[in-house]
Amino acid sequence: MKRIAYIIVIVSLLMPLVTITSLSITVQWQYPQLWNANFSLKNWLVAFTNNDVLSGLSLSLIIAVLIASIATCFGFIVSGFITENKKTEQLLQLAYYPYLIAPVVFGAMLQFYFAWLKLTGMLAGVILAQMIFILPYSVLFLATFWNNRIRQTAFQASSLGASNWHVYRTVLIPMARPWLFICFAQCFLISWFEYGITQVTGIGKVKTLTILTMQFVKEANPHLAGVVACLLVFPPLLLLAFNQRVFLKQSNFS
Repeated sequence: MKRIAYIIVIVSLLMPLVTITSLSITVQWQYPQLWNANFSLKNWLVAFTNNDVLSGLSLSLIIAVLIASIATCFGFIVSGFITENKKTEQLLQLAYYPYLIAPVVFGAMLQFYFAWLKLTGMLAGVILAQMIFILPYSVLFLATFWNNRIRQTAFQASSLGASNWHVYRTVLIPMARPWLFICFAQCFLISWFEYGITQVTGIGKVKTLTILTMQFVKEANPHLAGVVACLLVFPPLLLLAFNQRVFLKQSNFS
Protein backbone atom coordinates (compact mmCIF):
# COMPACT_ATOMS: atom_id res chain seq x y z
CA MET A 1 0.00 0.00 0.00
CA LYS A 2 2.83 2.38 0.84
CA ARG A 3 4.47 1.68 -2.52
CA ILE A 4 1.22 2.31 -4.36
CA ALA A 5 0.65 5.55 -2.46
CA TYR A 6 4.26 6.57 -3.22
CA ILE A 7 3.76 5.87 -6.94
CA ILE A 8 0.51 7.86 -6.96
CA VAL A 9 2.23 10.85 -5.35
CA ILE A 10 5.14 10.70 -7.80
CA VAL A 11 2.83 10.46 -10.81
CA SER A 12 0.69 13.32 -9.49
CA LEU A 13 3.78 15.50 -9.13
CA LEU A 14 5.27 14.59 -12.51
CA MET A 15 2.11 14.87 -14.62
CA PRO A 16 1.97 18.72 -14.58
CA LEU A 17 5.69 18.88 -15.44
CA VAL A 18 5.26 16.41 -18.28
CA THR A 19 2.23 18.33 -19.57
CA ILE A 20 3.84 21.76 -19.71
CA THR A 21 7.05 20.29 -21.16
CA SER A 22 5.16 18.49 -23.92
CA LEU A 23 3.13 21.61 -24.71
CA SER A 24 6.34 23.64 -24.96
CA ILE A 25 7.89 21.32 -27.56
CA THR A 26 4.82 20.57 -29.71
CA VAL A 27 4.16 22.57 -32.85
CA GLN A 28 0.61 21.47 -33.47
CA TRP A 29 -1.74 19.71 -31.14
CA GLN A 30 -5.27 18.55 -31.77
CA TYR A 31 -7.18 16.88 -29.01
CA PRO A 32 -6.88 14.03 -28.16
CA GLN A 33 -3.80 13.22 -30.28
CA LEU A 34 -1.25 14.81 -27.97
CA TRP A 35 1.52 12.26 -28.44
CA ASN A 36 1.08 12.23 -32.24
CA ALA A 37 1.91 15.93 -32.48
CA ASN A 38 5.06 17.25 -34.15
CA PHE A 39 7.79 17.91 -31.62
CA SER A 40 10.17 20.81 -32.12
CA LEU A 41 12.10 23.50 -30.23
CA LYS A 42 10.44 26.17 -32.36
CA ASN A 43 8.37 27.45 -29.43
CA TRP A 44 11.48 27.91 -27.30
CA LEU A 45 13.20 29.83 -30.09
CA VAL A 46 10.14 32.02 -30.50
CA ALA A 47 9.97 32.62 -26.74
CA PHE A 48 13.62 33.63 -26.46
CA THR A 49 13.25 36.05 -29.34
CA ASN A 50 10.22 37.55 -27.61
CA ASN A 51 11.29 40.61 -25.61
CA ASP A 52 8.37 40.17 -23.21
CA VAL A 53 9.49 36.68 -22.21
CA LEU A 54 13.13 37.68 -21.71
CA SER A 55 12.21 40.79 -19.75
CA GLY A 56 9.65 38.80 -17.74
CA LEU A 57 12.28 36.23 -16.81
CA SER A 58 14.82 38.84 -15.73
CA LEU A 59 12.13 40.86 -13.95
CA SER A 60 10.88 37.85 -12.00
CA LEU A 61 14.44 36.96 -11.00
CA ILE A 62 15.23 40.50 -9.86
CA ILE A 63 12.03 40.85 -7.85
CA ALA A 64 12.28 37.41 -6.23
CA VAL A 65 15.98 37.68 -5.32
CA LEU A 66 15.59 41.23 -4.01
CA ILE A 67 12.54 40.45 -1.89
CA ALA A 68 13.97 37.16 -0.60
CA SER A 69 17.24 38.85 0.41
CA ILE A 70 15.55 41.75 2.20
CA ALA A 71 12.93 39.51 3.82
CA THR A 72 15.55 37.08 5.13
CA CYS A 73 17.67 39.84 6.70
CA PHE A 74 14.61 41.62 8.07
CA GLY A 75 13.06 38.43 9.44
CA PHE A 76 16.27 37.34 11.15
CA ILE A 77 16.76 40.62 12.98
CA VAL A 78 13.12 41.35 13.80
CA SER A 79 12.33 37.81 14.93
CA GLY A 80 15.28 38.00 17.32
CA PHE A 81 13.95 41.16 18.94
CA ILE A 82 10.34 39.93 19.06
CA THR A 83 11.14 36.57 20.65
CA GLU A 84 13.48 38.13 23.20
CA ASN A 85 10.78 38.23 25.86
CA LYS A 86 7.21 37.00 26.25
CA LYS A 87 5.62 40.45 26.03
CA THR A 88 6.94 41.24 22.57
CA GLU A 89 6.52 37.60 21.48
CA GLN A 90 2.78 38.25 21.31
CA LEU A 91 3.48 40.53 18.34
CA LEU A 92 4.08 37.39 16.28
CA GLN A 93 0.32 36.94 16.13
CA LEU A 94 0.10 40.07 13.97
CA ALA A 95 2.33 38.41 11.37
CA TYR A 96 -0.46 35.93 10.58
CA TYR A 97 -2.80 38.69 9.40
CA PRO A 98 -1.78 38.83 5.69
CA TYR A 99 -2.34 35.06 5.40
CA LEU A 100 -5.90 35.09 6.70
CA ILE A 101 -7.12 36.35 3.33
CA ALA A 102 -6.38 35.55 -0.31
CA PRO A 103 -3.41 37.41 -1.87
CA VAL A 104 -5.63 39.02 -4.53
CA VAL A 105 -7.94 40.35 -1.79
CA PHE A 106 -4.92 41.58 0.15
CA GLY A 107 -3.71 43.36 -2.98
CA ALA A 108 -7.15 44.93 -3.47
CA MET A 109 -7.04 46.22 0.11
CA LEU A 110 -3.74 47.95 -0.65
CA GLN A 111 -4.94 49.31 -4.00
CA PHE A 112 -6.36 52.57 -2.61
CA TYR A 113 -3.14 53.49 -0.84
CA PHE A 114 -0.99 52.51 -3.80
CA ALA A 115 -3.14 54.58 -6.15
CA TRP A 116 -2.82 57.54 -3.76
CA LEU A 117 0.97 57.08 -3.72
CA LYS A 118 0.95 56.69 -7.54
CA LEU A 119 2.54 53.24 -7.27
CA THR A 120 -0.16 51.40 -9.20
CA GLY A 121 1.23 49.87 -12.38
CA MET A 122 4.79 50.55 -11.22
CA LEU A 123 7.57 48.06 -10.51
CA ALA A 124 8.23 49.75 -7.17
CA GLY A 125 4.58 49.25 -6.23
CA VAL A 126 4.70 45.53 -7.01
CA ILE A 127 7.90 45.09 -5.00
CA LEU A 128 6.46 47.01 -2.05
CA ALA A 129 3.17 45.08 -2.13
CA GLN A 130 4.95 41.73 -2.25
CA MET A 131 7.28 42.88 0.49
CA ILE A 132 4.36 43.69 2.78
CA PHE A 133 2.96 40.22 2.11
CA ILE A 134 6.22 38.23 2.45
CA LEU A 135 8.04 39.96 5.32
CA PRO A 136 5.68 38.58 8.00
CA TYR A 137 6.35 35.06 6.73
CA SER A 138 10.10 35.47 7.20
CA VAL A 139 9.54 36.68 10.75
CA LEU A 140 7.29 33.72 11.55
CA PHE A 141 9.71 31.22 10.04
CA LEU A 142 12.90 32.55 11.61
CA ALA A 143 11.23 32.92 15.01
CA THR A 144 11.64 29.13 15.31
CA PHE A 145 15.41 29.58 15.32
CA TRP A 146 15.55 31.56 18.55
CA ASN A 147 15.44 28.92 21.26
CA ASN A 148 17.06 28.87 24.69
CA ARG A 149 20.22 27.12 23.48
CA ILE A 150 20.83 29.80 20.85
CA ARG A 151 20.31 32.62 23.32
CA GLN A 152 22.55 31.00 25.93
CA THR A 153 25.32 30.60 23.34
CA ALA A 154 24.98 34.27 22.34
CA PHE A 155 24.98 35.31 26.01
CA GLN A 156 28.18 33.35 26.67
CA ALA A 157 29.86 35.03 23.70
CA SER A 158 28.77 38.45 24.98
CA SER A 159 29.98 37.68 28.49
CA LEU A 160 33.42 36.89 27.05
CA GLY A 161 33.61 40.40 25.60
CA ALA A 162 32.22 39.98 22.11
CA SER A 163 30.32 42.94 20.70
CA ASN A 164 26.79 42.58 19.33
CA TRP A 165 28.07 42.70 15.74
CA HIS A 166 30.72 40.09 16.54
CA VAL A 167 28.12 37.83 18.15
CA TYR A 168 25.92 38.06 15.05
CA ARG A 169 28.78 37.59 12.60
CA THR A 170 30.69 34.75 14.28
CA VAL A 171 28.04 32.99 16.37
CA LEU A 172 24.43 33.58 15.37
CA ILE A 173 24.70 33.79 11.57
CA PRO A 174 26.81 30.58 11.23
CA MET A 175 24.37 28.73 13.51
CA ALA A 176 21.39 30.11 11.59
CA ARG A 177 22.79 29.43 8.11
CA PRO A 178 20.39 26.53 7.32
CA TRP A 179 17.40 28.56 8.55
CA LEU A 180 18.51 31.61 6.58
CA PHE A 181 18.92 29.70 3.35
CA ILE A 182 15.59 27.90 3.69
CA CYS A 183 13.90 31.21 4.54
CA PHE A 184 15.51 32.77 1.47
CA ALA A 185 14.34 29.86 -0.69
CA GLN A 186 10.80 30.02 0.68
CA CYS A 187 10.51 33.78 0.26
CA PHE A 188 11.96 33.45 -3.24
CA LEU A 189 9.31 30.87 -4.13
CA ILE A 190 6.46 32.96 -2.73
CA SER A 191 7.56 35.97 -4.75
CA TRP A 192 8.43 33.90 -7.84
CA PHE A 193 4.99 32.29 -8.10
CA GLU A 194 2.99 35.28 -6.83
CA TYR A 195 0.19 36.28 -9.18
CA GLY A 196 -2.73 37.92 -7.34
CA ILE A 197 -0.90 40.83 -5.73
CA THR A 198 1.25 41.38 -8.83
CA GLN A 199 -1.80 41.48 -11.08
CA VAL A 200 -3.82 43.82 -8.87
CA THR A 201 -0.98 46.18 -8.00
CA GLY A 202 0.78 46.08 -11.35
CA ILE A 203 -2.55 46.13 -13.31
CA GLY A 204 -0.89 43.95 -15.96
CA LYS A 205 1.87 46.44 -16.73
CA VAL A 206 4.54 44.69 -14.65
CA LYS A 207 4.87 41.52 -16.73
CA THR A 208 6.45 38.85 -14.59
CA LEU A 209 6.46 35.21 -15.69
CA THR A 210 3.21 34.47 -13.85
CA ILE A 211 1.49 37.39 -15.61
CA LEU A 212 2.87 36.28 -18.99
CA THR A 213 1.74 32.70 -18.42
CA MET A 214 -1.84 33.77 -17.80
CA GLN A 215 -1.62 36.22 -20.72
CA PHE A 216 -0.68 33.45 -23.16
CA VAL A 217 -3.40 31.21 -21.72
CA LYS A 218 -6.00 33.94 -22.27
CA GLU A 219 -4.68 34.42 -25.81
CA ALA A 220 -5.26 30.68 -26.45
CA ASN A 221 -1.55 30.11 -27.04
CA PRO A 222 -0.87 26.96 -25.01
CA HIS A 223 2.57 26.37 -26.54
CA LEU A 224 4.13 29.67 -25.45
CA ALA A 225 2.26 29.32 -22.16
CA GLY A 226 3.97 25.94 -21.77
CA VAL A 227 7.40 27.46 -22.44
CA VAL A 228 6.87 30.25 -19.91
CA ALA A 229 5.45 27.75 -17.42
CA CYS A 230 8.63 25.67 -17.79
CA LEU A 231 10.72 28.77 -17.13
CA LEU A 232 8.53 29.39 -14.11
CA VAL A 233 8.79 25.87 -12.67
CA PHE A 234 12.30 24.58 -13.41
CA PRO A 235 14.44 27.24 -11.59
CA PRO A 236 12.66 26.67 -8.25
CA LEU A 237 13.14 22.92 -8.67
CA LEU A 238 16.87 23.47 -9.08
CA LEU A 239 16.86 25.73 -6.03
CA LEU A 240 15.08 23.11 -3.94
CA ALA A 241 17.44 20.37 -5.13
CA PHE A 242 20.43 22.56 -4.26
CA ASN A 243 18.92 23.23 -0.85
CA GLN A 244 18.37 19.52 -0.19
CA ARG A 245 21.75 18.25 -1.34
CA VAL A 246 24.09 20.98 -0.12
CA PHE A 247 22.67 22.77 2.88
CA LEU A 248 20.38 20.34 4.65
CA LYS A 249 22.88 17.47 4.45
CA GLN A 250 25.60 19.64 5.97
CA SER A 251 23.53 20.67 8.97
CA ASN A 252 21.59 19.12 11.76
CA PHE A 253 18.50 21.17 10.86
CA SER A 254 16.66 18.15 9.45
